[in-house]
Amino acid sequence: MMKLYYAPGACSLSDHIALLEVGAKFEAEPVDLHTKRTASGEDFNTINPKGYVPALVLDDCEVLTENVAILDWLSEQYPQLLRNGTLSRTRQLEMLAFIATEIHQTFEPMWHAGAEEELQKAREKVAKLLVFAATQMRGSYLFGDELCAADCYLFVMVRWAEKLGVAIPDALLSFQWRMLERPAVQAALAREEISVPRKSSTISPDSAIDSRVRENPREHRFERPIHDDAIAAAYYRDEGGKLVFVHTEVPPEFEGLGIGTDLAHGTFELVRETGRKAVLVCPFMVEFAATHPEFADVVVGEG
Repeated sequence: MMKLYYAPGACSLSDHIALLEVGAKFEAEPVDLHTKRTASGEDFNTINPKGYVPALVLDDCEVLTENVAILDWLSEQYPQLLRNGTLSRTRQLEMLAFIATEIHQTFEPMWHAGAEEELQKAREKVAKLLVFAATQMRGSYLFGDELCAADCYLFVMVRWAEKLGVAIPDALLSFQWRMLERPAVQAALAREEISVPRKSSTISPDSAIDSRVRENPREHRFERPIHDDAIAAAYYRDEGGKLVFVHTEVPPEFEGLGIGTDLAHGTFELVRETGRKAVLVCPFMVEFAATHPEFADVVVGEG
């Protein structure tokens, strides 16, 4: 039986999702990337000398590493992960390579405690790359209205962007919703024990709750209702009619759902409607404004 070695929430999540999507028989074992030990105590370097996930051990004991290689192999074995059409495999490899070498690698500075200037440059570059990825959508997913292997990888990148305060294009927010509704995605997140909304509190664009952003002047924040008493909030201080946005917060259990971007969008619309201006200190708001030029009239400066 195949075995996937993964780290919770890492890029290996894409392979985990793909394996579950096709109903493959496999085992999954987490790896501590600091100690290089698997959950069963093995030295992970003996499995993958590169020392990082993913690693997929095949039935014949061959070991595949790298997301592009694993997702491409899975697409060969399970054609439902590869869309029909001219140059279908080549086009998917093209997209997988773009995600791996451009989007994925650009996150690198954000995983380390670098200088804020370096982090800001990385956020800006990821945001631009995501804008390009959004233009490649050919339907509900990258290559049409059916999921392919590349969608699994792109989904992980969008989750990272949300977590790290990178603004996400609307097309990819919708894509993220669709992915989160898939049973295989939910199962992979649960297996990796990644915090996600409980079924009873799952939210969607069609949720009955009024999710419109509103201002709470007493608390100096704009609020986006999520579920029950849970809210996302953008905090500000008022400096003579200019609102200085200092922090944006989404409850951890609702991260990765595009709620932060939804909050920012509604906040800027309300600021515009009330004739005020925004000064941005919060990195997330800075990134959002950079990728949403339609709000250029609202922003008068950055802290």
